[in-house]
Amino acid sequence: MTFNLALDFEGIGDESVVRSDTVLLRGRTAPDAIVSVNGVIIPVQADGTFELTLALDPGPNLIEIVASDLDGNSVSSSLAIISIPEDSP
Repeated sequence: MTFNLALDFEGIGDESVVRSDTVLLRGRTAPDAIVSVNGVIIPVQADGTFELTLALDPGPNLIEIVASDLDGNSVSSSLAIISIPEDSP
């Protein structure tokens, strides 16, 4: 079985605004992919899903996600997440 290397995200998109200091990044890619978020490799499950809770700074946060395979192919995506502290009006 062959899978296309891709990045799909659940529940969050580019320029999302959250009233929190964390965000749960969930996605799916090819089951044999290696995924990094802001340069840190994260685990990918056997079905290609991955998730990571990221700490956010107040204001805009740029998140770089890269999926690569053993053949040297890669695909990347950038998300800008805007964090508004919960105690802000």
